[in-house]
Amino acid sequence: MAGLTIGFGSAAAPRPGPLPAAMPAMQRAGSVSVHDDTTPCVVTLNAGFDSLLLKDKPAQIRSLCRQEAEAGNLTARALYGQMVLHGYAARPDLKRGMTILESAASDGSTPARRALGYLYYDGVALPRNSAAAYAWFASAARDGDAASANQLGGMRADGDGQPADNAAAYRYFVKAAEGGSAAGAANAGKFALAGRGVARDPVVAAAWLSRAAAGGQADGQFVLGLMLVRGDGVPRDVGRGTTWLRAAADQNHTEAQAVLGNLYLAGIGVPRDAQRGFSLISAAARAGSIYAQRRLGELYGSGTGVPRDDAKARDWYRKAALAGDTRARYALANLYLFGRGGPVDQEAALGWMQGAADDGLAVAENDLGAMLQNGLGTQADPVAAKPWFEKADAQGNGAAAANLARYAARGDGEPVDMRKAFRLATRGADRGDEAAALMAANMAWRGEGTSVDRTQAMKWFRFAADHGNIEAARWVGHQYLTGTAGVPRDEQTGLRYLKQAADAGDPAAGVSAGFYLSEHHTSFAGRTGLQWLEDLASRKVPAAYSALGTVYWRGQSGGPQPAIAFDWFSRGAKLGDAASQAMLCAMYLDGNGTPRRPAEAARWCRTAAGSNVGAMRVLASADSGLVAADERAYWQWKLADRGEPAYQSSLGDAYDLGDGVPVDFDAATYWFRRAAEQGNVSAQGSLAWHLSTGLGGRTDDYEAFAWALRAAPTSTDAKRMVGIAYLHGRGVARDPKEASTWLNSAASAGSQWAESDLALMYETGDGVPRDETVAMDWHRRAARRGSAVSEIALALRSLAPAMDTDTDTGHSAGEQRWLVPADPAATLWSDSPASAIAAANRQWDGLSSLNEALRGDPFMQYAVGMRFLTGNGLPRDRALGAAWIARSRASFDAVPGLERYGAAAAIVEARIAKRLDDGEKQRAAEIAANLISTLP
Repeated sequence: MAGLTIGFGSAAAPRPGPLPAAMPAMQRAGSVSVHDDTTPCVVTLNAGFDSLLLKDKPAQIRSLCRQEAEAGNLTARALYGQMVLHGYAARPDLKRGMTILESAASDGSTPARRALGYLYYDGVALPRNSAAAYAWFASAARDGDAASANQLGGMRADGDGQPADNAAAYRYFVKAAEGGSAAGAANAGKFALAGRGVARDPVVAAAWLSRAAAGGQADGQFVLGLMLVRGDGVPRDVGRGTTWLRAAADQNHTEAQAVLGNLYLAGIGVPRDAQRGFSLISAAARAGSIYAQRRLGELYGSGTGVPRDDAKARDWYRKAALAGDTRARYALANLYLFGRGGPVDQEAALGWMQGAADDGLAVAENDLGAMLQNGLGTQADPVAAKPWFEKADAQGNGAAAANLARYAARGDGEPVDMRKAFRLATRGADRGDEAAALMAANMAWRGEGTSVDRTQAMKWFRFAADHGNIEAARWVGHQYLTGTAGVPRDEQTGLRYLKQAADAGDPAAGVSAGFYLSEHHTSFAGRTGLQWLEDLASRKVPAAYSALGTVYWRGQSGGPQPAIAFDWFSRGAKLGDAASQAMLCAMYLDGNGTPRRPAEAARWCRTAAGSNVGAMRVLASADSGLVAADERAYWQWKLADRGEPAYQSSLGDAYDLGDGVPVDFDAATYWFRRAAEQGNVSAQGSLAWHLSTGLGGRTDDYEAFAWALRAAPTSTDAKRMVGIAYLHGRGVARDPKEASTWLNSAASAGSQWAESDLALMYETGDGVPRDETVAMDWHRRAARRGSAVSEIALALRSLAPAMDTDTDTGHSAGEQRWLVPADPAATLWSDSPASAIAAANRQWDGLSSLNEALRGDPFMQYAVGMRFLTGNGLPRDRALGAAWIARSRASFDAVPGLERYGAAAAIVEARIAKRLDDGEKQRAAEIAANLISTLP
């Protein structure tokens, strides 16, 4: 009965069925009450149109009526006038017939006035004249003619002959009903039921409809039956309702046949009988019931009471749609859209969907919007789609609210507004839309557009799960099993939802349930975890193999059994399970459960990496050593492009060092920034360093200081960068005391470079009292941990006592590399990198030293000189090395407290000169002069 509406149509009394050919219009009068109802003419007509006398002896009947009319019987005259006018038993004579009818009417005949009203109303024998029809019906009604009163009600309802007036129409129907018209009673009941022209009152409606039904009026029987079956304003009584519907159906009332068919389909009030239900609906559809035609389409489409036949469903939907049925238009649009019952035809689907939407069907308005938005049957046009979503939303459609929420969340044609998106998603969820509930749940879970509310989010997730969303059921199950993020742990509920998802066809949920049961050594629904997983594996569910392998690998089934685990992983890997392939990679890499075979590990990791992030991470790791640097950089890029900040930072390092990719400081800075913005501390420090040094194309001390400050709480290098910024006033006001605080913090955290910085502060008295003893203590600590600055400081100090003799005192091996032997024939320090990574790091150290040297650091200027001289991280160039040593001497001499280093640098400068030829000396002098005049 869904979608069936009660129509009023023409409110006139029902006309009798087809007349004999010789009397085509006698139906206009119907049975007439006369003063003398014993005359042959009236008796014969009262017997009905199936009377043998009426059929077999029309001339005799005509003669009888003429005689009675001439004898003064007004009713007989009215009947005879119609016989003459329509040609009953003689040729039609319109003029003479009208004369007879008008004379009878003027003499007071109610049937004559009613007949004249019908003649002008129908417009068949006479031109249609609503005003004249209305006048004749009104005249007859005033004299108590119930049929005319009923006709007047219909005309006032339709605005035919008079302005439309439902209240007046209802009064006429009541008058007709009180005059004994069953049709009038049916119409009065329908108006009272609909609240049309009178306040809605189902009790009053039922009373009028009961009178109509008792009078044999099929429409009244139908509507009363429908009310009783539905319990619409009256106590529900399916038995009585079914009786009235059957009575109407027996009179060939098509809508009653269709509703009775629905009752048989559902077994409501009658035994369930799908075939009987189909037969009734089919008969009603073939008799022209639009509602039944649409229902027949539904039955063929679902295979209810008849074998499923989408092609026939299309045919019947099309009949109903062409006749104006809105839901049929919508259903037909979906058949065309999804290719049911014939080929896909998106343009036809769009046309029918437009028709249903234009009729105001909310679901069609939403779906039309979706078709326009996604370009189904037309060009994609989100702007044109939005008003349709708004119309559907205004009618309470939940899916439309969800669609509008996505507009607000994406900023599609409007500013991004997450609060608005959440309000709309919530509205859709409250209306029962599953997609809206999921959207609202995710937003409440993450605190997007609203404060975090995990309790409410879980209610919406459960709603979606309970309405068949498999992903939601699996997710809810996991949350209850883990009991994290504020969700109370509930093992039974969690397993129930996983089973629900698994039973609905989600193998991942079944695997999760089985693995959980194995891990916790328990059972659910009468099966252990191993039984769950083995059943799934027997059905070739790939993930079940990796789960079983993990159970045996971890020893969840009675102690670790790596050989059995290896077997399950191998079987899963051959089925294409990426998790199994990744675990094979790990087992071959570690030699656990199988001999260590790095080549096999790499093969399986590469196979799995297309869909397994863990395998990608193994390949991207330098520690695994599975692949060459260029391939490792490729996997780092894949992970970085996925948004993983750790690998974005690693890729930045690779571009800095040229590790598997060409050195590219711009690219390094780009990836450091992406990782830094996600909170990666290492990347924040690296980005700060790049911005400070200008490597990457831009120097910005202020932004560098900001990033270093963000990383400083957990990064030793960032602490030192903040200290250096305060010490030199880079990106922040110079504050040596604050610098000392930060550098002490960095030194306490293990930074040898910060220890060197503190040593120099104590040597120069910058922000702290000058204290040679404390300075030397910091230098020794830093040198022991590999600080080049402190190694250089101690090495140069070792030359001071021998300045006059030009001989060295003892110094450590770390210091040795920063000095030039006094003997010109002695070999300079050299060291070949043990690996490509070591070589890249040495080049990075050389570049870093050069950057600091260019900014005026005397120790780094000295280091750069020695690096050029020895080829340590910079190209070997003795003249360039000598020039930078000379530049460092000038810098040392310019800083109070560092003069001794200038003197020592002079000794080294002299020793280098003994090793240079005249051309090198000349070039060194020119470069040194340029460096001294241009650098800080």
